[in-house]
Amino acid sequence: MNKGVQSQEILFQQFKKIDKLGLFTDTYQVPNYIKNNLKDKLRSYQEESLRYLHYAQRNPEANHRYKHLLFNMATGAGKTMVMAATTLYMFKEHGYQNFIFFVHTDAIIQKTKENLLNNLSPKYLFKNDIEINSEKIKIEVVETFPINRNKNTIYLKLSTIHKIHDDLNHYKENGITFDDLKEFSLVLLGDEAHHYNAKTKAKEKNKSENIDFTWERTIDKLLALQPKNRLFEFTATINLDNKEIYKKYRDKIVYQYDLKQFMNNGYSKRVMLLEANQNDNDKMLDAVILSQYRKLIAIENGITGFKPIILFKSNQIAISKAKQEDFIQIIETLTPEKISTYLKSKEKQLSSATSIWHKVINLYKKHDLIHIVDMIKDDFSDMNLLNVNKNDLMEEQPVLLNTLEQTDNPIRAIFAVAKVNEGWDVLNLYDIVRISEKSSATKASTDSEAQLIGRGARYFPFIYQGKKSYTRRFDTSDHDLSILEQLHYHTINEPAYIKVLHASLDQADIVAESDGNGFVEHAKLKDSFKNTDTYQYGKLYYNKVEEIAGEKRTWQSYSLETSFEEEYKTVIETSLNALNNTNPNIQYKLEPLSLDIRFFRKAMAKQNFYTFNNLQFYFPKLTSLEEFIRSDDYLGKVKIDIKLPLFLQIDNLTSKEKLQFLENVLVKIAENIRRNYRRYKGTYEFISRPLKEIITDYSLYIDPSIVINQRITSENAIGKKWYVFDKAILNQLEHRFIKLLEKFISKLKVKYDEIYLLRNDEKSAKFKLTEFNGVRGFMPDFILLMKNKEDDAYYQVFLEPKGENRLFDDKWKQDMLEAINTEKIIFLEDDDNIRLIGIKFFAESCRDEFIRDFSDKLYDGEPLEDTVLI
Repeated sequence: MNKGVQSQEILFQQFKKIDKLGLFTDTYQVPNYIKNNLKDKLRSYQEESLRYLHYAQRNPEANHRYKHLLFNMATGAGKTMVMAATTLYMFKEHGYQNFIFFVHTDAIIQKTKENLLNNLSPKYLFKNDIEINSEKIKIEVVETFPINRNKNTIYLKLSTIHKIHDDLNHYKENGITFDDLKEFSLVLLGDEAHHYNAKTKAKEKNKSENIDFTWERTIDKLLALQPKNRLFEFTATINLDNKEIYKKYRDKIVYQYDLKQFMNNGYSKRVMLLEANQNDNDKMLDAVILSQYRKLIAIENGITGFKPIILFKSNQIAISKAKQEDFIQIIETLTPEKISTYLKSKEKQLSSATSIWHKVINLYKKHDLIHIVDMIKDDFSDMNLLNVNKNDLMEEQPVLLNTLEQTDNPIRAIFAVAKVNEGWDVLNLYDIVRISEKSSATKASTDSEAQLIGRGARYFPFIYQGKKSYTRRFDTSDHDLSILEQLHYHTINEPAYIKVLHASLDQADIVAESDGNGFVEHAKLKDSFKNTDTYQYGKLYYNKVEEIAGEKRTWQSYSLETSFEEEYKTVIETSLNALNNTNPNIQYKLEPLSLDIRFFRKAMAKQNFYTFNNLQFYFPKLTSLEEFIRSDDYLGKVKIDIKLPLFLQIDNLTSKEKLQFLENVLVKIAENIRRNYRRYKGTYEFISRPLKEIITDYSLYIDPSIVINQRITSENAIGKKWYVFDKAILNQLEHRFIKLLEKFISKLKVKYDEIYLLRNDEKSAKFKLTEFNGVRGFMPDFILLMKNKEDDAYYQVFLEPKGENRLFDDKWKQDMLEAINTEKIIFLEDDDNIRLIGIKFFAESCRDEFIRDFSDKLYDGEPLEDTVLI
């Protein structure tokens, strides 16, 4: 953003600072009635966006300051999911029933109907039955809002903005008017909001003509009809470099989550540029071969129903149609001999040792090309191609274009000019091919390409080894499945054009790599270590798991907490002026919440999870709801502390407020029970496996574009006898951890022989611990092996570097590491000379605590380093 424009922070940045300083008196968590009514789990940033919406709407001045808000979130980040959650929030918390959704095209209206209304659609965002406080809630589409409303109904009007604008500004019989809408409190939901700023843009150009007749003016008038009216806009694109746009939205952008952050957090595919000087036919064949390679890799790894899509992008409709005919001819005349000859020629031309084409060619060599050609002809027959260049195709067939992930949708390739750039929601687009392109391009055209790449980069959550992930899993792995997490953009190898394209990608915050730019590092076990008795005969110890029989399921087996802390929510919001107050003098105290059984019965009655039949499913020994409430085996031992301002006594709280605290705790308990319903729990009994079966050579993919702390780099470990691999391939926190341990080694050698540090690589080792009497498992990052010189005892030490953002959520892991040091541990193999030691987390904020714990447990409390600084 231009420095001249950035004279004042946007609302989101101000909220972020207040939140970080802990000045919001309301520690809001997304309530159960939102989470349980959405089909998919909200991501952390989506939950944060709802928190900030809540902070704004709870403010006493919301009708004035926060009636118009904007969510500026990246393409693919789930804006519609946030919109759905916002609808439930405004309905439940603030009593709104009348919602108007508007956008600039009919195509997006159709897509939104699939998202919000069609419970048979795979894109539907809600659970089949929306239920709040044990009452079913209906979403009813209307053209006009009814005067007599059903209290359990959300009324939703969907329209294009030009239709609303036309209806309101030109009298039509039976049409809606501004006067009609004055009667209702409205929530306006504006999608693709960057289209609605004609009036604001005109101000910058000193134009005043027709300002009163713009879409923007109509929206403003709707918002002003009632003080309680709300306008929530959503867009991935907002030009804050425009002075007037910045001025308008500076105090309205309640949340920002840009594309670069979205991609770096792993929620998208990785974008790879395939640059080659080829004719159109060769580029189209390249895309088919690469696409079919993806499908074959999926099949080999047991991933069913995987159907990668290719988009062939042209500049003109006539060219697009002609190239589709050429493509049909290529497929019809394809033979095993043609593919074999083509790939041999390509192999000779490869210059990068890490190009994806090496893997593609090697796989095709192993397979029966006759079978592959038959598959290609079936998959890419002309019946499975779609040309979207008819003027009305998006309006006629939005469902077809928006269900491409479904196995019963046969489409494998799409030919297009510009009809699918905005409003297209597809997850399994894997190849975009520019055909009949010029040797140079304008910035405007590459900007358009960048937007298309951004849409195509949406992640496809495939199921692998029984687990479905919504983020990339193979960034730092040389695994073949990494191809299922990459979007390839096939383009020309022309320096001037590539330079302009990269400028557009940078401007759009798209992280793009050229095929072959990344590289794979290999860490090999040192021969000196492999020749030791430790490697040849040593063991690694881990705890057994046991099946949890239904009748044995207890509070502990679900890893449930017994102590909760809730913060009192005042109606007085901390104002933005608190940012300037470095000493707010806010003091709190903790008081226990004591409730009689009536509160529990009422709170449980409001949540379907707490019916007796459902509870007995999770706790088969349970005999009654009263036992669940009173017994120490269940809720009886749960303690709830309330964080209160010093001036407030817990006895002064209303019954409604006390009930809300209990409801919040019950929601957390129910979610943990659901999440932790697994068949096995960890025991205190330890068994072993041979070390050499677990610790092996491993490879990691190095991506130069990854942000600072997560960037993986390789350092030579030759000379460090205690580090068992020849290379330390680690992220930056782990490198700092290794450097600290290196300072300990000279002192540890006085007490211990055979000091070896093992890297427990999650992709290859699969060595894990399971929570004692719980179901959660984790893989300690490092294991230190040492032999005590005095008593010949063998020490297996679990070490875990931890990023600051994971310290709270992973506290249970540190608790388990601490529990390993107790006398409860049982060795089933009678190894009396084994000592298992768990050390507290290593993190920047608790570095000294880590050193003290390490020294106390392994070096008799003596100093291990001569200086505090690394």
